[in-house]
Amino acid sequence: MSVRQPVSCEPCRRRKIKCSRTRPPCDTCRRRGCADLCVYKGYKATRDEGYATALAVSNQELLDRISNLESLLREHTGAQIPAAAGEMTSSMISPPVEPIQPSQLRPEAFTPETCSPLSYQPERLASRGIGVLTSSPNGDVRYEPRSSQWSSVLANTGLSIETASLDAQNDSETTLGFPFATSGTSTFDELLALLPPMRQCDYLVNTYFTVFSPLFHILHDPTFYEQYKQFVGDPTSVPVSWLAILFVLLSLAVTALEESDPVLRDLARGQNACNNIRVLSRRYREAAMKCLARQGVLWGKHNVQSLQAMIILVYALSHCQEPTWILLGMTYHVAVALACHIDPENFELDPIQSEERRRCWAGLMMLYTIQNTFLGNSDPSWRINHNVKLPADVNDLDITLSGIKENTYGPTQMTYLLFKFQLYDLNAKICGEIFNSDELSRQTIQELDNQICHAQETWDKRYLADSTFDALPAHHAVHLHILHGYSHQLFLLLHRPFFAQSILGLDIPNESQIRCIASAEALLDIHRILSESPNFRPYLWYTNGLGSFHAFHAAAVLAVALLMPIYKPQYQRFKRILDETLTRFEASSGRSKICEKAVKIFKFLLAMPSPNQTSSLNLTPGSAGSTQSDDGLSYDQMKLFADRLQPEHWLAPSNIAWTEWENLMTANTI
Repeated sequence: MSVRQPVSCEPCRRRKIKCSRTRPPCDTCRRRGCADLCVYKGYKATRDEGYATALAVSNQELLDRISNLESLLREHTGAQIPAAAGEMTSSMISPPVEPIQPSQLRPEAFTPETCSPLSYQPERLASRGIGVLTSSPNGDVRYEPRSSQWSSVLANTGLSIETASLDAQNDSETTLGFPFATSGTSTFDELLALLPPMRQCDYLVNTYFTVFSPLFHILHDPTFYEQYKQFVGDPTSVPVSWLAILFVLLSLAVTALEESDPVLRDLARGQNACNNIRVLSRRYREAAMKCLARQGVLWGKHNVQSLQAMIILVYALSHCQEPTWILLGMTYHVAVALACHIDPENFELDPIQSEERRRCWAGLMMLYTIQNTFLGNSDPSWRINHNVKLPADVNDLDITLSGIKENTYGPTQMTYLLFKFQLYDLNAKICGEIFNSDELSRQTIQELDNQICHAQETWDKRYLADSTFDALPAHHAVHLHILHGYSHQLFLLLHRPFFAQSILGLDIPNESQIRCIASAEALLDIHRILSESPNFRPYLWYTNGLGSFHAFHAAAVLAVALLMPIYKPQYQRFKRILDETLTRFEASSGRSKICEKAVKIFKFLLAMPSPNQTSSLNLTPGSAGSTQSDDGLSYDQMKLFADRLQPEHWLAPSNIAWTEWENLMTANTI
């Protein structure tokens, strides 16, 4: 039985294209310019000699093309290509070790260095497939990974192709896009109408750059002010992404206003000044979201300005104790889409653009570390190491288009953010040890304790290098107070597992007791200074927020010390400190949710009977079978109280078991 032969020629069969089946060559091969290669299986050609000659010519053409590609590879990578094919078995192409990555808009412009053949690492080389940044006329930026772009692979060759530009994509009819839908968004004029009058806008912008910008320095101040000047001259001349930044700045600035500030009275007519601040802040945050929706951020229409707006927006929400996790995740992916996870030295960007990107990535990573710690994910390994350099520790005026002037002494506008970045990494390390270890060793505690002490010494050395504390500008003095306050918070988290055991009379390291008491007193003293000093009034938003949370943590520690006989000599001092702190919390209850909730618990803790008092009150037993201790508290009640003092309840205001505190107070009415 004969085998049925294919009716299409071999080239058409291999490419799976339609063959005319004329013999030979077929019309398809003739149109494709490969008539000499057209052959049918089982067909006895009458031009064997001519066919062999044509095949040899075709092979030579392929060799010439390979040679041309090798020349291009040598020119752009410096790789050592073997001269003969036989040498390939003993020599390999030498990849670059640290290539100078492609430019912003020209993927072919790179000049890598070479290394020895022994250092060749295929997976590492593949991971270095840095792509290109492309931008549209309206300012949107998109990152295209080199490994997925044929235009990058074939650059500088006759085979290079064009890719569609950003503005060539017509997605104006998109109807989805939660939460930034592209349909039904506000017009630019409607967004401008949400801004306050220009006089109040100027005032709030200056407030932001005086109070908030040094604390979370994401923007390049001179660049923003230049754009703001352009906005004042012509409000319609700025992009909507910049307008989103302006609204976020306004939302933060109003939280720093005094209740009697005339600007606050101009912007809001409510009788309750504290509520007016919350309403205005929320109004401007929502306006920023509308700007991002107008731009179409989640549809690839984003740039560094929209990323800056989103990062500062997350920061603003976190200080209002509002949920940020979903928005933070979106912000992270926008940053990756803009290639901020790749150090900007890999692109042809000027120093200002490079520092803006590094600041965005550092601020985003800091916010992510905070949020992960709050959610109990204390392991920082979730972060992919992209090797993005930290921002330069310099003032904004030292960053120009021509370069960066290094700072040699004293704190800069970036010093605080860089110190906080390192501090949150230390926080993640401490929480990882506390929550992932069955029992901490004394050596581990001491090592982490030493790291906190070293950080404190570093701060003092930097901020007081050429000044005394009293001579520091107000914002630098606040920075130093906040840093030290957070370090004492870390001391409490580190030593609290042992300190909480002391309530039940268990044997604990004496060093942990001493450290917790000292840090608690220091934290409450910092809270007192920030609350009462006239120079720090613009920072009451912090004092009433995270500062009060840390103070509440410290107060709980001193309240426990009141119950411990070993601290009887310090009883009156501790009691006085706690009474003063309670007074400050009551005064701030109208403006601070944390203070409002903490006051009730504060009063309960101070009313608990103590063996250190001259006369001790008896507490009604919490249950019929409970055994009363000498200080009036049953063992079950003491254990329930100790459970509320474990570190996991003091990572953030949202971690405090407020309901369980209510139940504890209800069950133990004095």
